[in-house]
Amino acid sequence: MPDPTTDQDRVAGQDAQDASGPAPGTDPAAADGRGGGARITDVAAADPDVEAVVQEMAADQPERDVAELRGALLEAERLRDEYLEQAQRGRAEYHNLKRRSDEALAVALDRGAERLLTDLLGVIDNIGYLVDAIDDDDATPLAKGVRIVHGELFGKLEAAGLEPIPGVGSTFDPQVHEALLSEESDQPLEEPVVAEVLRPGYRFKGRTLRPASVKVTR
Repeated sequence: MPDPTTDQDRVAGQDAQDASGPAPGTDPAAADGRGGGARITDVAAADPDVEAVVQEMAADQPERDVAELRGALLEAERLRDEYLEQAQRGRAEYHNLKRRSDEALAVALDRGAERLLTDLLGVIDNIGYLVDAIDDDDATPLAKGVRIVHGELFGKLEAAGLEPIPGVGSTFDPQVHEALLSEESDQPLEEPVVAEVLRPGYRFKGRTLRPASVKVTR
């Protein structure tokens, strides 16, 4: 026959343990008879971030197919190469567009300067005629001032790209010379030569603004 005193002591001890909670270091889920895996699944289902972590942990299990990993790696490399090619192509197109824009701007600026210089050729001619009319030994302030203005003006224009077409003594070139007068030479010449410049001609950055009107010796 069981001892009543022993059963009462056992029940009292169990009640005391339930009231004080699980022993230190014991999983509460295991203590109340439920597995830890069920608790994590419930939390994962309620929290998308935890669900992502759980899926990542599952993906890293040794059972993951090696072929799947290799395929994912190849796809990542393909996307990398595709994006790199697109970036390089875009950079090349940008540099080409910038180069064409810079060239178009430079051409437009040259055309504007060319038109301005063409309009100023008459003024340049008049200053040149004035300098030619002054005697070389004229030391008056006016003569000095005209020479200074003429020298500074031509210095600035030449620095900007204006250059005079070769004159007296140069070989006649129909591309840059306009023969208004001609004369026969006392000695035979292989090619016609410019004997006198009637009106100077100019070029701007290799383009003829106005041919030189000349007298030619043949």
